[in-house]
Amino acid sequence: MNVVVDLSLRLAGRKPDLGADLLIAAAAIGLATAGRLVVDIFAPGVAPFAFVFPFIILASLVAGARAGMIAATACLILIWYFVIPPTRSFEISATQAIGLLVAAFSLFLAVAVISAFRSTALRLREEERRHVEFLSLALREVDHRTRNNFQIAASLLISRAMSHADPDVQDELRAAAGRLQSLASVYSNLALSSADLTTVLLHDHLRDVCDRIREAMLPPGITLSLDAEPMQVAAKTAVAIALIVNEAITNATKHAFPGGLGDIALWVRREGDGLVVTIEDNGVGRTDAPSEKGHGSGASLMQLLARSLHATLEISAGSTIDQGTRCELRVPAQPD
Repeated sequence: MNVVVDLSLRLAGRKPDLGADLLIAAAAIGLATAGRLVVDIFAPGVAPFAFVFPFIILASLVAGARAGMIAATACLILIWYFVIPPTRSFEISATQAIGLLVAAFSLFLAVAVISAFRSTALRLREEERRHVEFLSLALREVDHRTRNNFQIAASLLISRAMSHADPDVQDELRAAAGRLQSLASVYSNLALSSADLTTVLLHDHLRDVCDRIREAMLPPGITLSLDAEPMQVAAKTAVAIALIVNEAITNATKHAFPGGLGDIALWVRREGDGLVVTIEDNGVGRTDAPSEKGHGSGASLMQLLARSLHATLEISAGSTIDQGTRCELRVPAQPD
C-alpha cells in the first residue's frame, strides 16, 4: 500500500492527462479481465465481480477519480456482456439488473472514497513538504545568525586585545576569541544527512579549527599538520574536542617554541567504539612553572572538558620524538 501511495504522490504534480488516465484504466481492466478468465476456468459464471474491486481501487489510488471511473464503467459493461447470463448479450433480468446497479453504486462509491483519500494524502504531503522547507530555512537562518554572533564577539575580543597594553591580557583575550571561533565553526559542520541535525563530521570540524589557528595565531616558523580519520560524532562531543585541541595547540604555540620554529601534529583515530585525539609538538618540552600565566588555566580547562566527555587526558613528554609535549585524549563511546 505504501508503494502505491508513493506512486500516486509522484504522479500528483502532473497536469491532467487523459492519455495517462486511459492507460492506467486499461491496465486495471486488463488485470480484472485476467482474474475473471482464471475464475471461469474452474467455476464459470461464479462471482461475476471477482477481481473488479481491487483493481478499480488500485486505478483510483494511483491516478485519481477519472481513471477509476473509466475502469469501473468498462468493467461493468464487460461483466454485463460476457459474464451475466445470457452471455455475449445485453439482455438482463430485473434481478440481475438490480445486482448490476448495486455493484455499480458500490464501485463508484469506492472510487469516490479512494479519490478523496488520495486528495487528502496529497494535500498533507504537500503541507509536510512546505513545513520541512520552512523549518530548513529557519534552521539555516538561526545557524547563520548564531555563527555571526560568535564571530562578532570574537572580533570584539581580538580588537580589545590589540588595544590593551598588557601582553598577558592580550593573550587571554585572544585565547577567549579562539574558543568562541571554535564554537562557531561547529554550526558550519553539522552533518545534514543525519536525522536530527545533532551530529558533526569531526575531521572536517577539526580541519576548520586548524585552518583558523594557522591564519590567526601561528607564526610563519611553526607548522601544524592534521591526520584525522573520517568520523561523525555528536555536536556536543565535537565542541569539547575542538576546544581541547584549540587549547593544546594554543599552549604549544605560546610556550613550546621560544625560537619561533617547530612543528605541531594532530592525529585523530578510532579506538573500538571510541576515539583517540593526539596533539604533539617538538618544542622545548612541558614546563609547569608558576610564572607561565595562562598555561595552568588552559590545562585546567582541558581537564574539565575531558571530564565532561568521561574521557581521559594525559599530558606528557613527546613519545615519537626526542623532545616536546604530547597531549592524548581518549574519548569513550558517548551515550545517545
